[in-house]
Amino acid sequence: MNLRVRLFLTNFLVLSLGLGSAATIGYSYKAFRFPDKLLQLEQQTNFPPDSILVDRELYFKTLDLFYKVNNQGTVLALLFSVLCVGSLSFWLLRSILLPLKHIEQVAKKFNAGDLNARILPSRISEIRHLELTLNSVADRLQGVEERRQELISDLAHEMGTPLTVIHGYLNRLNTTNFELSPNIRQQLYEESLRMVRLLEDLKVLSKVEAGHLPLHLQSFSPLPMMQWVVKSLQMKGWQTDCLLKLECPNHLPKIFTDIDRFKQILTNLISNALAYTPAGTVTIRAWAEREFLQLEVQDTGIGIDPKELPFVFDRFWRSPSSRHLRVDGSGIGLAITKRLVKAMNGEIEVTSQLGQGTTFRVSFPLDAPASSRSGAGRSR
Repeated sequence: MNLRVRLFLTNFLVLSLGLGSAATIGYSYKAFRFPDKLLQLEQQTNFPPDSILVDRELYFKTLDLFYKVNNQGTVLALLFSVLCVGSLSFWLLRSILLPLKHIEQVAKKFNAGDLNARILPSRISEIRHLELTLNSVADRLQGVEERRQELISDLAHEMGTPLTVIHGYLNRLNTTNFELSPNIRQQLYEESLRMVRLLEDLKVLSKVEAGHLPLHLQSFSPLPMMQWVVKSLQMKGWQTDCLLKLECPNHLPKIFTDIDRFKQILTNLISNALAYTPAGTVTIRAWAEREFLQLEVQDTGIGIDPKELPFVFDRFWRSPSSRHLRVDGSGIGLAITKRLVKAMNGEIEVTSQLGQGTTFRVSFPLDAPASSRSGAGRSR
């Protein structure tokens, strides 16, 4: 038995039982009480002897007519009520089935791949809640599909350059007597290394977004790690015109986070600042504030238009003003950074002005004992 029949029968039976019960009670009351009342009235009536037959005959005809009319009226009223019940049941059935039919049609469009379809609002609150839920699911699926297409497009673009370089040199090796010079070998190595980094970053990003990346939270002092990252990046050979400085107190409170991921976050932020600061200064600051360690990476580079700040942490996004710079990297370092910070109960924010530099600020939770002590003041 399908839903249409079930709903119709349910409405019809419920209303019919209500009307039938009322009619049965009234009819039973008349059937039991009317003869008693009639007998009582007959005993109490004093007819004159000369007109007793005529009056009694008229009297009983009147009562019989009243009795028939009353019962016939009851039957007609009951039939009319059943007709009204059927009409009302049909209307209720239609008001419920039409939105469900529309939901079914839109669901078929979803199944066919049309994620732009949406369910129109219904006046029934329960169905309205279902429609809002399905529309929300459709929005999520549409967002996932758009991000998937963007990811494939960006990934093809990012991997296209190194693959083109490698394929070009290999093709020349196969078709000519071309010999690899040290510079070409170094270029091939760097392009292959770029692809390896891209794949590793994508693997980390997918694990973080799926919640499958293991985090080993522990208490440690962040200052030695910060000093090590700054020193290693200074030795890496960035632009000589860019000065890298570390400004923070000598005694920072311990933080409770993953030490390897803390290193990765710090490296990503500083590397990004150095890449977009051809000449100037990159300053790293840290201080304790309430129950968090505030870490700030500030540069005096090309900066970002404030309108573009919401896209900074998107995969493969690059500011239009920075496209003339040749930046080495996977293009998803900041996306990984934001997700790692969130996974470790921290917060990250960015402020920037075009042509005046960019500042990234990250907060990490302090270790429990350290958070109960007064934090160190910010060093200027």
